[in-house]
Amino acid sequence: MPATFTLFNKGAFSQRALVFDRDFKNRSEALENAEPLYLVNTKWSTVEILHNTVTGPKALLSGNYKGWLKRSVSLNGFGSNTLAKRTAVVRSGWSFVDFTSNEFTWRVSGWSTSWTLTDVNGSVVAKLTRATLHRNKLGTLEIMEDVPESLLALILVTCKLVHQTVVDGERS
Repeated sequence: MPATFTLFNKGAFSQRALVFDRDFKNRSEALENAEPLYLVNTKWSTVEILHNTVTGPKALLSGNYKGWLKRSVSLNGFGSNTLAKRTAVVRSGWSFVDFTSNEFTWRVSGWSTSWTLTDVNGSVVAKLTRATLHRNKLGTLEIMEDVPESLLALILVTCKLVHQTVVDGERS
């Protein structure tokens, strides 16, 4: 069953994203009607995703950027390790191998505001529709089928990495 998430910057210049479990138009509406389900941090040299639970935040994945240009991230969680990496020097896409050895790649095309996550067979697993007119809204993420929590965490983290890479490229 498809799932929809909305990602918002936590603050004006924050490297943190609040993730809500349905589509919202803006951050105020989201905060009035729901609690963020996840918090994705991609700041300085570390990356992490926290799941907000009734008993408090639970770390799902954590990791560190590798290299001076931050072209890859080692990720630890769910009793295993994996690597997410930029797909090319001039492209904004990222790829990763999940904890069951399946490979996925974010496809980012030119001026498009929709980016897709595909598996090794080219099937679309998720799609981010980037928000262009909202200051704090990063976009709406659709996941096309049920996925295990470990893959969902990887999708959310890499989605934020892709968004950050595209925005950084637009600024330079």
